[in-house]
Amino acid sequence: MNEDALKRTEKLRIAIESEGAGAFVIINEEGSNWESLYYMSGFRGTAGALIVFKDSAELMLDSRYAQQGREQSPLTVTEQRTDLVEEVRERLLKHKVTHILCEAGKTNHSTWEKLAAGVIDCRDGAKYIKELRRTKDAGEIESVRRAAEIGASAFLDTLGHVKPGMTEKEFEALLNYKITLAGGEVGFDMIVASGTRSAMPHGRAGDKKMCVGEWVTVDFGARWNGYFCDITRNFSIGEPDARAAEIHELLLKTHKTAADKIREGTSGTDVHNAALKVLEEASVGQYFTHGLGHGFGLEIHEAPYLSSRRDDILKAGDVVTVEPGVYIEGWGGLRLEDDYLVTKTGAQRLTDKLYQCFYRV
Repeated sequence: MNEDALKRTEKLRIAIESEGAGAFVIINEEGSNWESLYYMSGFRGTAGALIVFKDSAELMLDSRYAQQGREQSPLTVTEQRTDLVEEVRERLLKHKVTHILCEAGKTNHSTWEKLAAGVIDCRDGAKYIKELRRTKDAGEIESVRRAAEIGASAFLDTLGHVKPGMTEKEFEALLNYKITLAGGEVGFDMIVASGTRSAMPHGRAGDKKMCVGEWVTVDFGARWNGYFCDITRNFSIGEPDARAAEIHELLLKTHKTAADKIREGTSGTDVHNAALKVLEEASVGQYFTHGLGHGFGLEIHEAPYLSSRRDDILKAGDVVTVEPGVYIEGWGGLRLEDDYLVTKTGAQRLTDKLYQCFYRV
């Protein structure tokens, strides 16, 4: 990460020059934007600020994190003594900076006003960070792969403990425990939906008991080195409903059709529509109610998107999900999700430690 941080700050300086600015400021106030601060500096903590000037960069941290920052980042660490935003402002004024770039969507309004205070012109530079973070380098791809390996191992281990009467919440808790035990970090809020509840694409785990003959849809993630994996699998307790098994086979066909279209230069909308066409030909297209996929990395939703609503053009280095689903209210639903690296010639499945099957326990 150390070498990466130096390269990334150099790239950010190009944005500073192009905008005629004097600095780029990233502020993380108790977890508000740890992802960008970590990405740009190598430091991972709950608070701190990074100031990238035209010819230098400073990582400002309080006494809780100063030592950690020096160990994790190659950048100069300045120890914060008073208010974080005030000290950032003082450093900017000392460097005679009057125009800065920030991530507007991740900088709260009061912070923005404090930084400006009639002297410093703040402008939104979020697009530059998003573009840098979108293309994953070899280290980031390996982190996603490792997260996927941990997630797969934990999921299979958890399946071995499933029995009738186990609640959705108990399954969620056990899977999260297995992820942690395997050396990963728990990812996003898990989706565990059994029986008719599986018709809810984002059905959080509840107190419902899982019964023989029901199927369960599980959308889960693990982290490694800060990076997510994002996986959805379905399993049944005993033999699954015949219709559910048929729909799973259809989703497998849909998934593979879409994944085969992924490569650099392809439209995300075209990939989404390829999946939708397979479902429409099977007369269930109306039950596919969301976009086919999305980019991810340090955050679970990043550019690009495979969707009819955003026509993003895929680039080599993008990491995206493919997750077709069918959701029928009153009956249930299923989804099949894996993660892919976009290359110039196709897509590589990063979640390849799990079969794309309907698991039975």
